Amino acid sequence: MSNRWRPLVFFVLCCVTAYARAEAEPEIEPETEELGQDCVRYEYEPRDLAEQSESRLVFDAFDDHRGKTIRNIRYESRDIFDESLPEENNWLYRSLNRLHINTREDVVAAQLLFSEDEPLDIGLVRESERILRSRGYLTSAFIVPDVICPDHIDVLVVTRDSWVTEPELTFAHEGGETSSGIGIKDSNFLGTGEHISIGYSRDVERTSVRYQYQTPHLFRTRVAARIYYTQLSDGRDLAMKVEHPFYALDTPWAAGVETQNLTLTNVIREGDEIISEYGHRIRFQEVYGGLSLLRGEDNTTLRWLAGLTFHQDRFQEQPETVNGIPEDRRTNYAWLGLTYSRNEYATYRNLYQIQRTEDVALGPSYELRAGFGSQDMGNSTDVMRYAAQYDHVFGMGNSHVVELSAFLDGYHFTGADGYDTAVAGVSGAYNRFRNGQNRWFVHLEYGQGWELRQHEELTVGGISGLRGYPIDFQRGEHRYILNVERRYFSNVHLLNVVRMGGVAFFDAGRAWGLEANGSNPHLANVGLGLRFSSSKARVGNILHIDIARPLASREGVSEYQLLLKTEGHF
Repeated sequence: MSNRWRPLVFFVLCCVTAYARAEAEPEIEPETEELGQDCVRYEYEPRDLAEQSESRLVFDAFDDHRGKTIRNIRYESRDIFDESLPEENNWLYRSLNRLHINTREDVVAAQLLFSEDEPLDIGLVRESERILRSRGYLTSAFIVPDVICPDHIDVLVVTRDSWVTEPELTFAHEGGETSSGIGIKDSNFLGTGEHISIGYSRDVERTSVRYQYQTPHLFRTRVAARIYYTQLSDGRDLAMKVEHPFYALDTPWAAGVETQNLTLTNVIREGDEIISEYGHRIRFQEVYGGLSLLRGEDNTTLRWLAGLTFHQDRFQEQPETVNGIPEDRRTNYAWLGLTYSRNEYATYRNLYQIQRTEDVALGPSYELRAGFGSQDMGNSTDVMRYAAQYDHVFGMGNSHVVELSAFLDGYHFTGADGYDTAVAGVSGAYNRFRNGQNRWFVHLEYGQGWELRQHEELTVGGISGLRGYPIDFQRGEHRYILNVERRYFSNVHLLNVVRMGGVAFFDAGRAWGLEANGSNPHLANVGLGLRFSSSKARVGNILHIDIARPLASREGVSEYQLLLKTEGHF
């Protein structure tokens, strides 16, 4: 068989396997059961939460039933469009409901952390809710009491599907060069919760055919898998990852393996111009294992990890390359890691999504990793690898959320053949809820790099934080960015499909520290923006339309900058 056909055959086999499982595992019909003496049915609708006026949501229906035996778990999978609402009970939305295959009951059941005949653990119920709400193929998920009896309780798991079958069509013409692409993806293939996509793209340098398969619960287990393959006209890209993650706070162990072989083009911009380009080939392999060693009485979790990483960066000159390319680098090392987290969560609405239920981890968490690789592992010189991440979220009452973060990431080489490189940063964000729809948001960050390669340099402009300037307008080894926003989360629901929001913003920032660039000036801009999010599609796709006007260093910059992009947050 020709090598060019093998990825397609593999992709078809993935589809057939998912289809076969869907056909072989019919939906389980719920059993009808008498309520019994002294039992009552709990009346609840998930939209009850939406009627709460506070931004921080509270649901305490299980609090008086802790420890009762779970007699039965019932599942209710709701269609994308709610036909009980007159606005959504029309031929178009009914047709879309019929075309869509809802998430299968066994897929949802496999992700719960509790089961029948066990005592009710409210922590496991809430964590199961968070797991389900993190799945992109569900717009909402709630676990509520179904039937309440003196000694036992029935539980109802309510999920609502999202529309996840999306065509992909791209076309761009810039500088006399044209690129285009077409594809399709389905993030809940046949209701299995598995992501499958295929696409074709073409530009002046190469053509490519892309295949991807991804699942967070392979064969209804706790194993997650991702396979990405691209057949290029001048090579191929491959990425594969299989792991048993720390699926829940009480998961005792984790292990995984990952490999990547990717081809990139690093585009270097400054001052609204492309100043250089060069090819970048990445080869990465990693294997790791971890143990959860401590579960504290204060709901804290401590985990140890250990692994081996093999990482190689190779660079190639291209016709657009200016001033050379970075040196190739190989870093192979063994490492130890430590993570700490706290089992404290709060549920919000209109924080970073529009009219969605959002789970936010409160309290401190950190990750530490340190590694060492000798020349015997294939390195040109001994190398030390270090990385750290710290986050702390404060939920103060119902009206304030403060987020603090700091990180450090770097390499230290002992010989003359390598050069030390590192980047560090701190940031803070503040959310002030004036009411259910109006917010103040302030974000401030500072970053510093040491001996960064050109594609690693810190930048400001465009999507990197200053919306009144072109992308990567300034470059340097130091950077600060300030964003102040007045956010409005509208109740407008266009065609019962699209949620809307608006924002007025002020940005300021600067990147500096490169001798070749001299002393870059401070930049600032003001602007207005709109936000659009589908209430029926997967969580995290918010369309940003921003128009900004620069206030400083306007020479050579358009009077207004228009930005259109899709982000995972407001």
